[in-house]
Amino acid sequence: MVVEVATLHIRPDREDEFVAGFAAGAPILARQPGCLSLRWGRRVEPDLAYMLTVEWDAIEDHFRFRETKDFEVFGAKFREFLAKPPEVVHFEPRA
Repeated sequence: MVVEVATLHIRPDREDEFVAGFAAGAPILARQPGCLSLRWGRRVEPDLAYMLTVEWDAIEDHFRFRETKDFEVFGAKFREFLAKPPEVVHFEPRA
């Protein structure tokens, strides 16, 4: 398993729109092959950002998703409300 952690910096005047758009797009991500789970929520500090955590069966599943039409549809629901591109990292969890 690989865990993807994305930091999504939101334009301050567009938070409500981001939340609605991301909520609408989350089921698209959740139904992808290899997506085991996802969680997202507002970061407490230091600034306005949301965190997305996705557990993938393998990192290749994430990269395959990025090549699909679903990825474009998913991003189109909230991308315009971001202040900058997402910061994304992957890691292999240890017990």
